Amino acid sequence: MAAHSVIKHLALAEQHKILRSIGPLIFSLFYFFPMFSLWDVLSLHDLGLQVAIYSCFIALYCVAVFKQGDDATLTIILMLIVTSAGSLVTPGTSTLFGYIAPLCGFNYRRPYSFFMLGIMLFIMYLCSQYLITSNPLYFWAPALLISIGLFSFGVFERQERLHQIAHHTSQEKLEQLAAIAERERIARDLHDTLGHSLSSIALKAELASKLHDAGLQQKAVSESQQVAELARDLLSEVREAVSGLKQMGLYAQINLLEQRLIDAQFNVEQQLDAVDLKAEHESTLCFIAKELVTNILRHSDGKHVSIEIGQIDTVYMRIFDDGHVDQFKYGNGLTGLIERAEALGATVIIDTSTGFSVTVKLREERV
Repeated sequence: MAAHSVIKHLALAEQHKILRSIGPLIFSLFYFFPMFSLWDVLSLHDLGLQVAIYSCFIALYCVAVFKQGDDATLTIILMLIVTSAGSLVTPGTSTLFGYIAPLCGFNYRRPYSFFMLGIMLFIMYLCSQYLITSNPLYFWAPALLISIGLFSFGVFERQERLHQIAHHTSQEKLEQLAAIAERERIARDLHDTLGHSLSSIALKAELASKLHDAGLQQKAVSESQQVAELARDLLSEVREAVSGLKQMGLYAQINLLEQRLIDAQFNVEQQLDAVDLKAEHESTLCFIAKELVTNILRHSDGKHVSIEIGQIDTVYMRIFDDGHVDQFKYGNGLTGLIERAEALGATVIIDTSTGFSVTVKLREERV
């Protein structure tokens, strides 16, 4: 329904393709062929009248092709009147009837387009029977063939425009959905990055204030220093999140994280297979990799880190470090990581038997 309402605001002639609709008028010159066969007996009055009829019709046609939807009705009626009246002067008007047909096919939706075509054919038949003095068949048959052919062109052109409009509308909706999904991703990234750290800063700042009021200056200074350290870490994470809006690819992100680990004196082993990922999957794996490497840099006492990306039935990513794990509990970072993975239908497997290993398995895509 939306596409049909939009077609009312379209004309047969497109602004950037005017020649496509006006160009075929070259064939309207067949209108003058009967005149040449009667040239010897043609008076100047008849010649001027035929040229006037032709000029009037062409002017109306050029107006009609820019009319939108059923706004062309009045112009089409005037074209039929001019063509019918012209049939009193020359049988060449059989050519002109054909140029009304594509307007009927394009400007009206079914069944109105066939109704308009029927009216035109009926008027054309009446002209052939009562206004044409020569053989009516020579007037009727060519006009019928031309009209049906050009009517079909109008119908197909209308369908093509409807298809283009529907496709364009669909693309706009997809772009809107993609923009919404991207905004939600950014919101999640900022929430996961800022939420826990800001809460910690607020609690430690409040604790430092209470310790100061209680006269425990040394502990208050220690808490204040931790607040400053958390703020610096948070600033670094925000900068990473903002740069992440440029949507760095997963493999480029892994290489950047590897360099950070190497700078922190970790031995890093990579095993990265080429896999096909949707944009949302790649974005989530980037976030998970950053979160896990940040945890390693903050908490691990190990020296070796391995990063794997591969596919066995389904795509997986595994990040392992050989740090010692005494007691394991889910913090805000890991909880947010798991929520992000599960939102895509992925599975997160955590193993602390020989270190700290996190494996993310994406849901298998079924055709």
